[in-house]
Amino acid sequence: MICKVLTGIARSVIDEIVRGVSRSIELRSAHNVATAFNVNVGECILLTHSKFHDIDRGTIGLIAEISGKEIHSHSIIFAKEGVIEESEMTVVRLKIKPKGVGRVVRIFDKELLKGVLADVVQIEYFMAR
Repeated sequence: MICKVLTGIARSVIDEIVRGVSRSIELRSAHNVATAFNVNVGECILLTHSKFHDIDRGTIGLIAEISGKEIHSHSIIFAKEGVIEESEMTVVRLKIKPKGVGRVVRIFDKELLKGVLADVVQIEYFMAR
């Protein structure tokens, strides 16, 4: 199956999703936010702890289906002794349903602000390699 890949997700977050403790993920890093912008409800994604530049054939992660998507923008103003700075941050919150464990077979596209598009195969317990 063709999936977009969200990278650099903490192992503890992936473990919480697998155990059913958490059902959503909030993305703040630029490359994951860019990827999440291009994902629609009903599509599958691969969540992996591997960093963006380390994604390659054989990378393992959690396959999940998107069941909801919210986009929020925050603006923060800092003021100190006559200096005013404004910072903006966009956060994407995805509601997900775990489907199983997957492995990257082939990478189709890998650009920093477009994200990673990969062919992912779902790993069954009897497919040990």
